[in-house]
Amino acid sequence: MKIVITDTGILWNPGNPILKKYRDLILVVCLEGVKATDEYECFICPHKSFGLGMSMGIGSRVYNDLEDVADELYYKLRSEDDILFLTDGDPASLYPYYIIKNRRHHMNIHLWASPPFSFEGKARMKAHKEMLADLSGVKSICYIDTQEYLKNDYKNFSNLLEDVQNYFEEIFPIVIDGIGGMENESYFDLVSKTYIPLGKISVEEAILKSTEYLSDKEEYIDNTYLIEGMVDIPEYQRSEKNKKDIIYRQVARIDGKKICNLLREYRFKLAQMNNIEFNSTECNYVGACAGTCEKCDEEAKYLSMKLSEIPKEKQKFPILNLEEVE
Repeated sequence: MKIVITDTGILWNPGNPILKKYRDLILVVCLEGVKATDEYECFICPHKSFGLGMSMGIGSRVYNDLEDVADELYYKLRSEDDILFLTDGDPASLYPYYIIKNRRHHMNIHLWASPPFSFEGKARMKAHKEMLADLSGVKSICYIDTQEYLKNDYKNFSNLLEDVQNYFEEIFPIVIDGIGGMENESYFDLVSKTYIPLGKISVEEAILKSTEYLSDKEEYIDNTYLIEGMVDIPEYQRSEKNKKDIIYRQVARIDGKKICNLLREYRFKLAQMNNIEFNSTECNYVGACAGTCEKCDEEAKYLSMKLSEIPKEKQKFPILNLEEVE
């Protein structure tokens, strides 16, 4: 296993004390063109290109410099079975992950990601989001929305980073242990603090699980599916008989688990406030989370049925804060 960080990361960088325990596993991709540390193995990305261009994201000078030596980086990593890319709100921290993910490889790619803070600017947030738009080919993802910490009243930025770092320190060993025993594509569930397998299914099963049929529409695109994130569904040849049964699944959202957890907590509160017996097992929905699925719908229908048995004047409802998912 190899753990890849950059020298430019805000949270994941050579100075992060969490990494000292895993010294032999660390590879620092030095995007600034010089060796950043003597403590860990380094891969130095030389500054080759010059000019203006985009300041960050795909097409930036630093990104192009790393792309030019992508073969060398790949050869350094190709003997590993599992590669964990530790990234944060700095779009440049995603460059090694993005470049390796988008080439042919036989490694299991695992991603730890967090968004930029809102005060860092829209351009930074856009560049970061674009590189996380397609999660196909990723074995697992741990996505922690550090934006939530901005709701707390911090006196300075250092205190905010300290709280985030403490949470990372709690989660990180669990993530490492989970990767070691992982068989199927998975996502890290922040509620249960475990990896939840997505599982692999056949194309036929994926079609049966889809939610929207276009049988009443005349237009369709052969061999094209909007398949969610981490399950790589191959091209499916449809016969003339079922050509119109084209199915589009909900597009994966990078904040899908956040939405799922919010709605799940709401269901728990609703049941508790109305003394309804309610049990919720971990979601085993196939595909990167879109925020809701058949399991969520079943739980909602059950609670709705139980709630209908209670006189309306005695029904109680928790407040759902929709701003949390914006």
